Amino acid sequence: MRTPRRRKSLTRALTRPPFHDQQGRKGWLEPFSRAQPHIVRRLAMTIPGWPHGPRPLRIAFLSDNHTGSHAGDVERLERIVAEAAAFSPDLVLHGGDFVNMQLFGGGRVPPRVIAKILGGLSAPFGRFAVLGNHDYTYGSREVVAALRENGIAVLDDERRTIEVEGGAIDLIGLPDAREERPKGRALLSVLDKPSLVLAHDPFWFAHLPPGPHLMLAGHTHGGQIRFPLIGTLRNSSRAPLRWTYGLIEEGGRSLYVTSGLGTSGMPLRIGCPPEFAVLDVSGG
Repeated sequence: MRTPRRRKSLTRALTRPPFHDQQGRKGWLEPFSRAQPHIVRRLAMTIPGWPHGPRPLRIAFLSDNHTGSHAGDVERLERIVAEAAAFSPDLVLHGGDFVNMQLFGGGRVPPRVIAKILGGLSAPFGRFAVLGNHDYTYGSREVVAALRENGIAVLDDERRTIEVEGGAIDLIGLPDAREERPKGRALLSVLDKPSLVLAHDPFWFAHLPPGPHLMLAGHTHGGQIRFPLIGTLRNSSRAPLRWTYGLIEEGGRSLYVTSGLGTSGMPLRIGCPPEFAVLDVSGG
């Protein structure tokens, strides 16, 4: 564990949290660090055993904001939230990594600014989040407090039951998987009703049992760089490369991994545009 701890200490030393720049200024890098246009990934899914309602459950799923990793990210996030709200989601889920911990280039937007913008996206069945590894490196207490102050519940290896049209589902929240926790595995081992699993890292899919369950994950950025003909070379996760992006269905289990909205390491994407997802989930 020494190497991850040293890396975390170095990142904190270079990025100097807590952040105070409410605009996320990028200085001389501003002309070179504009975000690519994002897309809205729409999926219609039918899951056997899922509650039968008069209409699908609509989920807005946003992850890996890394707000401040690009120039103009504060205004960009405001536009994305307004766009997501126009889909009138029933449930809003946030997959973690809210802050920008790139070592260089500025853009140090504090969690309270990010959370206030995200608080503008509401839903009748609630708004829930898990933390990502960058949030822990920054300081989880400040990130959690900012989200909760803006009406977003933060799940830390926790289960909530949500009454939806047609029945009830369990919502499981699993944060960063850099350190595998027995509590998270225990939650997945006793899924006794249709479940929606919000995980920061798709590594958790390895422990999802078959059944009327859907896992949503981020963390990988879809690889962030995908080469033509070759594809993704790494995904910064212990998950296999085939779980890096998109809809994965294996062994009676379903996983959707979003490419997310921000970047880490450097403000660059190749062959993997940023996105947020809108999923319509029905029983079948």
